[in-house]
Amino acid sequence: MKILIDIKHPAQLNLFKGLARELQNEGWKVTISYLRRGKIARIIDKEYYEFEDLVCIGESNGTKWSIIWQGNIKRTVDFLKLIFREKYNITIAASSIPLAFASHFTSTPIIQFYDDPERKGVNRINSWLSTKLFFPAIIKKSKKIGTFNCLKEWSYLSPARFTPNEKVLQEYNLKAHDYIFIREVSNKSFNYFNQQESIVGSIANEITPNTKVILSLEDKYTAHRYPSDWIILQEPVSDIHSLIYYSKLVISSGDSMAREGAMLGVNSVYCGIRNMKANDILINKVLLHHKPGKAAVDFINDIISKPFDTNNQNEIRKELKNEWDDMIDFMKKQIYTYMKRERFAIKETYSPAN
Repeated sequence: MKILIDIKHPAQLNLFKGLARELQNEGWKVTISYLRRGKIARIIDKEYYEFEDLVCIGESNGTKWSIIWQGNIKRTVDFLKLIFREKYNITIAASSIPLAFASHFTSTPIIQFYDDPERKGVNRINSWLSTKLFFPAIIKKSKKIGTFNCLKEWSYLSPARFTPNEKVLQEYNLKAHDYIFIREVSNKSFNYFNQQESIVGSIANEITPNTKVILSLEDKYTAHRYPSDWIILQEPVSDIHSLIYYSKLVISSGDSMAREGAMLGVNSVYCGIRNMKANDILINKVLLHHKPGKAAVDFINDIISKPFDTNNQNEIRKELKNEWDDMIDFMKKQIYTYMKRERFAIKETYSPAN
């Protein structure tokens, strides 16, 4: 069986890595397509080295013209050529209109796993073109739309899938829970065009002085806007989620890494402008705090002044594991269930528990 998995955002690198690996181990021929954007290509080379079929489809340099032409129109044409040539049995993505269009018009089943119902126009197109579109349980089900009981980051952050490695701290001369982790996204992507540039940079000088900081900076050209003693990560990072796990606090102007910190049991602040139902799942559990811009300063400094509670971190992780689906098992179940429904001649290699 042949499957095409598309990646166009750094968060999707982690979302689909475990799924791709398990399918390949079960005998599938797995093709990974990716959008050349930011550091995605470099991370693909490092973290997807075990897959022989890696295909760059399209690119984006952050301009609107690049997003429209190279990242969508040309990408759609390239997907059509690829699917006609390889004749995939199914395709997988997380909100990829170009792949959905190509799959639909080549009669190839496509399943998408997304977490942003606020993108109503995008979702209408995706639900029309896709075989099935799945969200967290924050949206009403329909014939074309289903739900999963977790957030998509859980596919790689569940205790069943992720074990933190304290040795990563030695690379940066850090001690566990004695530093804060900051993620600053670029506002050149589609999701953040309307967001202030360098949100964390605008409040950096108001954060408690002498605080040890690890900074994941998407646009390195803005490095001069941050204190000189902050450690700026150079991607690809050997174990970024262990760095997050052992931090005292996560601050992010992007939504994905803010959710990651919360799921790892670390106090997390999302200081971006978007109001998202996916974030609300964690906000309602008091694991994530949405405090845009300067509204975050007092909360940040208060957390910095307090000791970290490792027992509470462990309890949070256990509770989420007991409550939520295993995301990789969920995705595999949808793939195999759909393939059976379509009466493809496949060997039964996966038997979901329910």
